[in-house]
Amino acid sequence: MLILSRDAGWLARLEYLAGRGGWPFEARAAMPAPGRTPPPELAVVVLDRALAGAVPLRSVAALRALYPIAAIVLAIDESEMGHDGVALAVACGADEVLGKHWPDEKLAPRLAGLRDRALAVQARLSVDGALKAERRAHRALVKLRGRWKDLGLDAGGFALLWRLLEREGESVSRADLGVALTAAAGRELDGGTVTRRLAALKKSLSPWPGAIESARGGLYRLVSSVRRAPR
Repeated sequence: MLILSRDAGWLARLEYLAGRGGWPFEARAAMPAPGRTPPPELAVVVLDRALAGAVPLRSVAALRALYPIAAIVLAIDESEMGHDGVALAVACGADEVLGKHWPDEKLAPRLAGLRDRALAVQARLSVDGALKAERRAHRALVKLRGRWKDLGLDAGGFALLWRLLEREGESVSRADLGVALTAAAGRELDGGTVTRRLAALKKSLSPWPGAIESARGGLYRLVSSVRRAPR
């Protein structure tokens, strides 16, 4: 959960609620710069109306571009909770409007619901329907004889699979996969590490009839069995 606000009291309340719910918490006093890589677990962004500027639509759109899977929430003061204020907040494209004056008993379930819904939709299925990745659980499964079997991937392996599934059938560069792996590891990694982790992922995916294919120029693509070209 990312909170964008300069309101110390509001930040303290949300940090407390995040801690109670076991959610990752990050606070910033300004809008994030374009190009910043979002944390892989980011599911909710709460934007204080005071930071949204004169045209909150632009701020919400910028956050949507940076964090496409997150629920974008606009937090407004009690004085802005009238019909016009809420209508403006909704019109700016935010997924939800929260009142900063709401009691914790109302805020906590609302935030939990937003986070759960944002994460619940983060599942990807291969074209052949036999490989599935669930982002919320960081779990990859293969269907064998009608049953799903957990492949037991670690964070790095899951990050690579998620990126390849996101663009199934398309070529993905080693550099692009390196970005995903670096985000999962929390530190810079060299190209050799990406190559080794891809080899390990290929081995883990051996029960699946599809494959990770490689091409010249450091390109890779995930191809389901139904799309693989005959040899």
